[in-house]
Amino acid sequence: MRLKEGIYVSGRFISTHSVALVLPMHIAYMPERGGSVHADAASSRPGGGFTTLCAAAAMGVPTAAASPLGTGPNSFAVRQQLVEAGVEVLTPELVGDIGVVIQLIVEDGSMRSVVTAGVESEPSRGALASIELREGDVVHVAASDMTSAHAASELSEWAASLPPFVTLVVSVSPAVTQVPVEAWEVIFPRADVVTMNSWEASTLAGILDANRHGSTIRTYMRPDAATVRRVGERGCELQKVADAPVISIPAFQSRIADTAGVGDTHIGEMCAGLAMGYDLETACLMANAGAALAISHESALPVPTREQVENVLETGVVTNILR
Repeated sequence: MRLKEGIYVSGRFISTHSVALVLPMHIAYMPERGGSVHADAASSRPGGGFTTLCAAAAMGVPTAAASPLGTGPNSFAVRQQLVEAGVEVLTPELVGDIGVVIQLIVEDGSMRSVVTAGVESEPSRGALASIELREGDVVHVAASDMTSAHAASELSEWAASLPPFVTLVVSVSPAVTQVPVEAWEVIFPRADVVTMNSWEASTLAGILDANRHGSTIRTYMRPDAATVRRVGERGCELQKVADAPVISIPAFQSRIADTAGVGDTHIGEMCAGLAMGYDLETACLMANAGAALAISHESALPVPTREQVENVLETGVVTNILR
């Protein structure tokens, strides 16, 4: 499969997914309670929303960051790296700096994270409302940024008010248990696509059922909205509308070196496909190709290039992304 030459829509990929500084630590095993383990720390790098934005920009899609950055040195460095990656920054800087994410990565590539908050935890509906949206824009809101009552209110209410000519993609995120239920009630009725992995889907389903007995994720969504569930080595599952059959989008086999950032890469690639004018099924296949490339090397960076994604789509073979 060859991708279209050039971008045929006027829209952009805009993400409110916050950018944080990531400190990956490689460990032999996850210690039990009260135990300890030696870690080999790699150099720090930007992550979270940075990966999502760069993945979309690397596909040639006009891309913009709508999450807060600060005046501190980490924010300054990240802002420069975003610009170098071709990402426009839409929000004014805040006094302070972005937070830090400590990643514990075991030998099989699985990961757990510890997150400290910075200015990225202070989204402003006023600042978001000042963004001039265009027909065809694909807007991404990550639930990982809705873990406080203030942020949940600001982001969900802004997203709920988006004009109909904008496609809203909501990612559930591993922080699903920390998101106020009210935020799901506000944002899901406006969402055009909800994307999540298997654990996030199961966890959120339990939360929503406890809030309103017998309800599901679909209960809170419009019938014409789609869900995408990432199922690891099996790729992802797509349900285009309520009550429609679930479509399995196959994965591309790849050596698993590191799963850090693979979900962020998948989301960025999928949103890029939508912004390029592809249907959601094709965009999910593109995302699976990008995810297979992402897990083939340590760390989420560098993100896959358009040429590398095209090569996987054409050949079905994942080559070393670092070559």
